[in-house]
Amino acid sequence: MTGRTVSAYADESTASSVAEMARLEDRSPAQIAAAALRLYVRLPPAARDAWRRIEASGESAADQAAWAAGRALLDRQYEEALAAGLNGHDPRLPPEASETDILKYAVEIAREG
Repeated sequence: MTGRTVSAYADESTASSVAEMARLEDRSPAQIAAAALRLYVRLPPAARDAWRRIEASGESAADQAAWAAGRALLDRQYEEALAAGLNGHDPRLPPEASETDILKYAVEIAREG
């Protein structure tokens, strides 16, 4: 992938967090910054405006908003994993199966295995 360098100023706390994140993820700080930029530029303008207003209102508000955004991302990942899993479901267990049906099915699978 070709690209170009984009520089940014980060306060010491953010720079330290990026360095630690990069170490833990076995990535470079530049890779962490590029991922953050890719996310930011994908946000709709209204969301970017909202983030700037929230960030300006203080650390606590920004932390809460970041947590909520993270939760939304994890929820999306879960929905995709669930949908992928349901695509391969066994026809003996219909999507509207009750908990009792699921338990019976689990016993059947255990006996087959």
